[in-house]
Amino acid sequence: MLRRELLQLAHTYKPDKHTIAGWYISEKLDGTRCFWDGGLSRDVPTDEVPWSSITDPKTGRRKAKIKPVATGLWSRYGNPIMAPDWFLNLLPCCPLDGELWAGRGNFQLCRSICAGDAPDPRFDRIQYAVYSTPALPYVFADGEIKNANMHRQVKLAEVETWINSRLDHIPDFVSIDTPATFKDELRFLCENIPSQDDRIFLHLQTKLPDNESEARVKTNAILEKVLGKGGEGVMLRDPQASWFPKRNRGILKHKPFDDSEAVIIGFVAGKEGKQGNVLGKIGALQVRRDEVQFEIGSGMTMAERELLDDRAFDYAAAHPGEVLPDWCDGKHLKRRQTVSFKYRELSDDGVPKEARFWRRREGVE
Repeated sequence: MLRRELLQLAHTYKPDKHTIAGWYISEKLDGTRCFWDGGLSRDVPTDEVPWSSITDPKTGRRKAKIKPVATGLWSRYGNPIMAPDWFLNLLPCCPLDGELWAGRGNFQLCRSICAGDAPDPRFDRIQYAVYSTPALPYVFADGEIKNANMHRQVKLAEVETWINSRLDHIPDFVSIDTPATFKDELRFLCENIPSQDDRIFLHLQTKLPDNESEARVKTNAILEKVLGKGGEGVMLRDPQASWFPKRNRGILKHKPFDDSEAVIIGFVAGKEGKQGNVLGKIGALQVRRDEVQFEIGSGMTMAERELLDDRAFDYAAAHPGEVLPDWCDGKHLKRRQTVSFKYRELSDDGVPKEARFWRRREGVE
């Protein structure tokens, strides 16, 4: 089967490669990606939903822990997001793609609220910024989802049969026809999300000029404004592109630095230096991204550099600059934990340049 993702993903904007005249631009939000299926799977056992992530991609066996009941809200890796009923009742009976968001700089807060096994009482701090309404035949097109966090085959005929069995429970369900462009989606969303309250809203999309030079000038101006407010970047969307569950050249992300995720495989002991004394602490993380191994030494706070106990501290202090043995673990950053990092670009052999620690990944999407 063809490889695909559960949701649509963006490419990186490259000025020497892409033309963006007449495209839409919006702020790139720093939250939790979220797909709302219109309520089709609400209150259904998770393992009965034909796109849910119930198989461990590492072992190929059923996951040891699966959230028992779906809510209709799904992460990008096919896991239910446990929102309270009062929040779910605000959502329209149509498919939505967007971001659960707790405001700029509150990524960890948002993730901790959305990753729980039960609705978090802090959900009143969450907003749902909607930026797409994908057509269901695209969302559930035939293909195999296979990545580090999800493995499942999706069969459109099977999903459509299941959806038809659920429509009696949602008589007001509507969805956009196919094929549909992003411009069509915006028109549909304006009709079906009429109220722009502080809880569920259509994410602001600004049309760029039809002249390429003017479009780039405006893009840079909006990017600088977003960065000045503490945002991380912007998204660019082709009005004529259709939503599809894989990396789509009709949607581009534009940030000063790119970001990615890696798994911690070890630690290097810190030492005294011009940048500060990290003797007895973690000097650098040894990480693996895909098949590439490298070190991340900057971006961590002093607290994040702490080792697990006094024994590890004493060993690291006595062996500055050396790779720590397996029994030396971090207090907050641990082996086999996934972390996010920022970098400028990739070298020819795939090593991220100027890699800088960004944050831990709380929970699993």
